[in-house]
Amino acid sequence: MKLNYGKLLITNFFFILVLELVFKLFVIKTIGGELLFIIAFAFLTANIITFLTCLSKNYRINRIINLVFLLVFSLIYSMITIYYSFYKTICGISSLAYGGQVMEFASAILTHVKANGFIIVILFTPLVIMFFLSFKDVYSYQKVRVKDSLALLFVSLVFCISFLELDINKNESMHNLVYKKNDIMQTTNNLGVFPAVSLDAFKFIFGYNGIIEISNFKPFSKDSNIEYNLTSIDFENLRNKEKDSTIKDMHNYFENQAPTNKNEYTGMFAGKNLIFIVAEGFYPIAIDEKLTPTLYKLTNSSFVFDNYYQPIYNCSTSDGEFINQLSILPGVSTCSMKSTIGVSLPYSVGNIFKSYGYQANAFHGWTYNYYSRDKVMPNLGYTYYGYDRYKKGYKYALKGIKDSWPTSDIDVINSSYDIYSKNERFVTYYMSISGHLEYNFSGGNAIASKNKELVEGLDANNAIKAYIATQIEFDRSLELLMEKLENDGILDDTVIVITPDHYPYGLSNDDISSYVDFMKDSNFDLYKNNLIIYNSEVKTKHVSKYTSSLDVLPTILNLFGIEYDSRLLIGNDIFSDADDLVIFNNKSWITSKGRYNYLKKKFEPFVDNVSDEYIDEINEIVDMKFQMSKLIISKNYYKKLEGGK
Repeated sequence: MKLNYGKLLITNFFFILVLELVFKLFVIKTIGGELLFIIAFAFLTANIITFLTCLSKNYRINRIINLVFLLVFSLIYSMITIYYSFYKTICGISSLAYGGQVMEFASAILTHVKANGFIIVILFTPLVIMFFLSFKDVYSYQKVRVKDSLALLFVSLVFCISFLELDINKNESMHNLVYKKNDIMQTTNNLGVFPAVSLDAFKFIFGYNGIIEISNFKPFSKDSNIEYNLTSIDFENLRNKEKDSTIKDMHNYFENQAPTNKNEYTGMFAGKNLIFIVAEGFYPIAIDEKLTPTLYKLTNSSFVFDNYYQPIYNCSTSDGEFINQLSILPGVSTCSMKSTIGVSLPYSVGNIFKSYGYQANAFHGWTYNYYSRDKVMPNLGYTYYGYDRYKKGYKYALKGIKDSWPTSDIDVINSSYDIYSKNERFVTYYMSISGHLEYNFSGGNAIASKNKELVEGLDANNAIKAYIATQIEFDRSLELLMEKLENDGILDDTVIVITPDHYPYGLSNDDISSYVDFMKDSNFDLYKNNLIIYNSEVKTKHVSKYTSSLDVLPTILNLFGIEYDSRLLIGNDIFSDADDLVIFNNKSWITSKGRYNYLKKKFEPFVDNVSDEYIDEINEIVDMKFQMSKLIISKNYYKKLEGGK
């Protein structure tokens, strides 16, 4: 039986729809009123494929073109499934600027391929069926009249555009999602994978940042009895001089944010040194009293944060650095740190401490220009030292790094300590390296192999053992660092802050849940982690507040008594009276009243009588924080404030 153009179109439509529904049901695991939009845009996608398929007079060429399209779509949906398994978000086109860090690690990819094998098989099943039917001569791929097929394509496009205006999905305005926002995760959830990826590419190419809409925020009124972390900024003068309407809206927003209060911890570390470490793949699995005694001591001393979270973003390590250094939310479909090159960042750890007379240095044990750190770190205020692996003559190359993958944090400490330790006051930033995936003993990780004997007695699988073996190296580098500080008599005068960059996504969720008892929900629990703020003179104090990496910078600034305007940072000082708020990359959140799964529109209360109005209010706050984070960088907003002080 020969199929005409219309029947081929319907077949392609069902092919795309199956891919979208599989991704919705088995990957994102949500379904609702947005299904109608997914069906409509699947039909539009099928129109595009079918039109491009039937342009040649040679039906064999048309058949090959159609099958290639279907193969590419199957591959795209499978790759995004694996990417989502790593990052719990969708890969935007701008993330590919780094070549997709995850794609460098074959065994880690294989771990997630195996974990999603059933889904991948389902995604490729329609393709196998189409190949079989095509070469059984079931289809006719004859050339069609371009006018007819274009007319059908145009009608489908107009229908989808008109459909966006209908208020079918009560939880999300489709019009706003397409025209006013740039949110690939929510677009995927509501319109489908292909429309989301296509829109992201379009908005990236044309530099679209979204339309800012400020509504229903509560103007801030000062309390004369409270001392705030606040500076004097003449927002009225700034608005009068500003021509850009978006910048004016930003001035309105930040002027009316409630600043955080100074508190009993304000200035308790004033004048001390700071060593700030973003630890590669650091996770509670790494905490062991015998295997990692230094980490165990640091985690359970000074301030102990019982509800700390480290969400993951598209550019994993780089975005982990971004949020820890700047208290700004990374973009959900971009590599945010690279976009800061040339942008004014007065509140970054390096810049603001340097303005107080600190010597600021940053160190990393891998290739110095990876993630463009040789450009990013100086803009954050640091003299940046990295590993000149390929002998390019880098001016600040670390000496004494032994080549391996990964390199050793012990080598980094030995190579760097003398560079800063003799300074009167220093702020030192380390991005660790030894805890990096791949987590195996088969040659993919030299550090894991180095410490293999130390973990052989663990009751765990090889992936967990290899992971802990890498963290043993990090632990020993910390032991070495603290010995050096103590021998030089400056340990008491030094504060050590350690945060993760992300959870160890080189382990599967099943690996993690088999070794920790808190991992019940991958939307929230997967990101529960440890924050270390340690000083040898501080007695142990537990902090129960729900907090995240977004809050690290303002907390440090308050502890060191550094003047800053807390309205201009997206996170809050943990020790202030600001409400708890943990924000995840898909706009889910946790507060003291409960946690909200934004994709599933489901709220899990911690207390009684939480109103829908409260949920809506937090959703709006979260959305505005994402918008402002993006605009702070894209509009170089801090630079705009220089004339208003």
